[in-house]
Amino acid sequence: MTSIPSSSISPLSRGLSLDAFSQASRAGQAVYISASGQSLQVLGAGAMPDGRSVAWVAPDADTVSMFTQALEQTYGHGIASAVSRELGLYPSPGKPLASRAIERALDMAQTSAQALDGVNFITRLDCSATAGGPVFASVCKELGIAPGSVTAQESRRIDQAMQQKFDQAAQSGQTPVAPETARVWLRELLGGR
Repeated sequence: MTSIPSSSISPLSRGLSLDAFSQASRAGQAVYISASGQSLQVLGAGAMPDGRSVAWVAPDADTVSMFTQALEQTYGHGIASAVSRELGLYPSPGKPLASRAIERALDMAQTSAQALDGVNFITRLDCSATAGGPVFASVCKELGIAPGSVTAQESRRIDQAMQQKFDQAAQSGQTPVAPETARVWLRELLGGR
């Protein structure tokens, strides 16, 4: 087993990068987050019927949850959820995560992201003002705008704004973007020209 020390967890994100998991998975058969040097967090205290005191404490670090959080930070909620479901990656405090599960999850997430990027690429191209895509031309006609009257500068601005919308959709796990959604975005951008 390979340990990723809790000291390498970023205090801002309280998570590890996918790179840390990938490196650890190559070094052993399983990966776990060590919590050495940390005190247990008491969640509650009470007494048993026989008078013995008991305390409920927070469990050890959950390697699987930290890995799925890292997947979500990199690939978005949709891909992370789909990969987690497919591989059965559910919270397992105190238990290691198999290296082969990490490798499969990373491969699945990357393949999914590439496939969705390919679908979105076609939609972006169809909506491109710079390329004069068919959806761009169609939306211009709907709005009574001659496609040739859109300047090069306006075309670049529209394409940049569309790219931002596609990026935001990817970050929130809303990919691939439906052509109808991209058409609405384009209509809004052209309408505000």
